[in-house]
Amino acid sequence: MHPFFSLLIAFISGPILTLAFPRTNAYPLAWIALVPLFHFSVRKGWRAAALHGFVFGLGFFGSLLHWISVFGILPWIALAVVQAFYTAGFALSARLIAGRLGGWGRLIVLPALWVSFEWLRALGLLGFTWGDVGYSQAYAGLVVQLASITGVWGVSFFAAAINASLANAAADWAKNRSLRGSYAQLGAAAVLAALVVGYGLIALRTPISGKTIRAAVVQGNVDQTVAEDLAYYDESTQTYRRMTLEAASKKPDLIVWPETAMPGFPGSEPYLQGWLSVLSRDAGAYLVVGGRDADLRGRVYNSALLVGQEEGVIARYAKVRLVPFGEFVPLRGRFPALDPILNQYKVTPIDLAPGREFNLLEGGPCRIGAAICFESIFPYISRNLTASGAELLCVITNDTWFERTPAAEQHAQMSVLRAVENRRYVLRAASTGVSCIIDPRGRVLAHMPIFRQGTLTASVRSVSGQTFYTRHGDWFVYAAPAIVGAASIASLLRRRKRPECISGPS
Repeated sequence: MHPFFSLLIAFISGPILTLAFPRTNAYPLAWIALVPLFHFSVRKGWRAAALHGFVFGLGFFGSLLHWISVFGILPWIALAVVQAFYTAGFALSARLIAGRLGGWGRLIVLPALWVSFEWLRALGLLGFTWGDVGYSQAYAGLVVQLASITGVWGVSFFAAAINASLANAAADWAKNRSLRGSYAQLGAAAVLAALVVGYGLIALRTPISGKTIRAAVVQGNVDQTVAEDLAYYDESTQTYRRMTLEAASKKPDLIVWPETAMPGFPGSEPYLQGWLSVLSRDAGAYLVVGGRDADLRGRVYNSALLVGQEEGVIARYAKVRLVPFGEFVPLRGRFPALDPILNQYKVTPIDLAPGREFNLLEGGPCRIGAAICFESIFPYISRNLTASGAELLCVITNDTWFERTPAAEQHAQMSVLRAVENRRYVLRAASTGVSCIIDPRGRVLAHMPIFRQGTLTASVRSVSGQTFYTRHGDWFVYAAPAIVGAASIASLLRRRKRPECISGPS
């Protein structure tokens, strides 16, 4: 095949994988979209393999993350390029390691490598999990139950394993080889699928026990892009007061507001705390309110506040994992000349302070673990909250900035994995959507689309048990590099015994 056409196929397969995510949610496409990348990675020269991986990454992340363009074309291109380097690294590693293995070796190593690079993307100050293949399976009810054992990366491994088996079969068919080995590998993939589906059936039929709580989520749909305008303060407070009292007609025990829904500094201003406490009393329910907080040193926090009927703010959680360039600028003080450039792209003019720990909101109807916006895309945060005793999870977020792009739906999809991983109900309150209530099996009990105003109410449970994933964390993602390392050693030993190597066209 001419190099141009193989690069074109690699690029096009990226947007095909994007179709597995919202809004289209064609999740079965994730089982086939990686086949060209896996095929080219192990059969091209190492330079060509890396190039094909990079081109695939541009196609995938460029289409999946096109919503970043609301902040400017340059941030969109820059983020897509940075993420594409990870898929290039995957392809290069696959060429150097899996390219020297047989079909069975590739069937195991390629998915393990894929998961390893998804994990690498999540590390560090600029870590980012958006686009992990496992998230595309959020609405595949039987498949996604695997996350309660392995976390989202185990679901990614499953999808990648299906792709690897198909890539091996396609290569044998293209070269008119015997398909006996391919049939065996496809059979192994089918057995894996049967085990995953079987576990899903059992998980979906397992009852969830716990104290019943009536919960409500409020989506005010108030334009927060003018949050410094005095008119915004009045509109926001009056809107959320009215909607909270409307929700109170259904007798909820708990009402959840979105991130920064309350103007000012409700975490530190006595007047606002008193106002919220009176509202809590009038509604006859505890409130989880998103708002700013400040300490005596003048540091400002993005917080979730638990408000009681008589006590005012009885518990608070300050966001620990802040959004780079959205809530702080790394090394801002060292490069002041960049400030005029950053201001052109809606970058935050001031740095928020990170919270110190992932503490619970205690004192209400149950122990609540709150993740604020960006934190919901990192599995370890909700897991830490659950392992610390959270009986219910809340995600409060402001997705106004995404406008009408699919980003809000993509972001909401991740909360489904958090529910399944930890077998907890999740109350997701978004300022302009998507708000939803999710059960511990990942089923959406109530849903509010973007840019609509309304409340959601459902009966949920405070759950105390822990899943295998909650107890043991990211054990699966640590096992994946171990598999790759063992394969690397095997590859080196094989090279010593047989110096000649597989070399494909570059």
